[in-house]
Amino acid sequence: MPGVLVLLPPPCRRLEAAFQTVLRILVLTTVLVLATALICAPIQIGGAQAQAQSAVPEIHLTFTTIDVPGADVNAVYGINSSGDMVGYYGPNNGSGLDKHGFLYRSGIFTFLDYPGAASTFAYGINDSGLIVGSAEFNGGTTIGGFTYDGVTYSLIQLKGKSSTITYGVNNSAQLVGGAGTLFSTLGFEKADNIVKKLNVPGQHVYVFASGINNAAQLVGWADSDGFMCLRALCRLMDVPGANQTAATGISDGGVIVGWYASSNCICGFALKNGHYGSFGYPGAAGTFAAGINRFGQIVGQYTFDFNSYHGFVTSPIAAAYFERPEAL
Repeated sequence: MPGVLVLLPPPCRRLEAAFQTVLRILVLTTVLVLATALICAPIQIGGAQAQAQSAVPEIHLTFTTIDVPGADVNAVYGINSSGDMVGYYGPNNGSGLDKHGFLYRSGIFTFLDYPGAASTFAYGINDSGLIVGSAEFNGGTTIGGFTYDGVTYSLIQLKGKSSTITYGVNNSAQLVGGAGTLFSTLGFEKADNIVKKLNVPGQHVYVFASGINNAAQLVGWADSDGFMCLRALCRLMDVPGANQTAATGISDGGVIVGWYASSNCICGFALKNGHYGSFGYPGAAGTFAAGINRFGQIVGQYTFDFNSYHGFVTSPIAAAYFERPEAL
């Protein structure tokens, strides 16, 4: 798998000789993060069989693959109410360089490259088409967040932080993401040029906010835990039986999506009203949900071998899944 897209869990981090690259690696992606963490601490999985063995009820969804022709690595991160999707693609070249963002609209790819950047990653899109993401500069030693309105890129760099990434955006142009240095990162919300740090319970080294809906509900991940926040009040959330959870997106209806790892499953999840559901691309070794729109369409990435990766969008998840958990 692409070595640059690696976030090593704490036991592996201590053994990693290239620790100086952790921050740059960390802020590139949340989806491929899990894949590498699991290589460091392998989990035996078996596609649909692993799903069936999971402690979380299975949700049955239809998947459509979204891949840029010829790309080894594909990821869909965000989707708006019109079905416009954003993500990134590139070669599996063992580095985060030479990656490019994309907008996928009405079956057509438009490719995105921040001027002068070594790599560009598109992570979120709102209903007006405003795109957020991150760009690598100086050979990957500096990372900046950005917004792109279809004409102009605007750089976002938190004061005093060598790396800033913007993951999510809502229709009020509120942004969420993470920023930091080599040794720690903080999750943040940015609205009207005011930046607020997220106060996630517990002691965490790395904190990232990765999704926001139009009610200003936030989700994200802190080390190996997922979290959600509303009006500066944050709480941790973890899939039952999981040893790693990341919440990555939240719909206007309050459906939270993300990914988790347990002894049985490397899967996507959806959560509402305290009810979790698990899902995976048929036969895949890992499925990682990244975002959801107000109609319940989920986007993300799957892999069969942790070498090549494919983007996806699902059929809408039905509200009945959460009203009647037995229907999962």
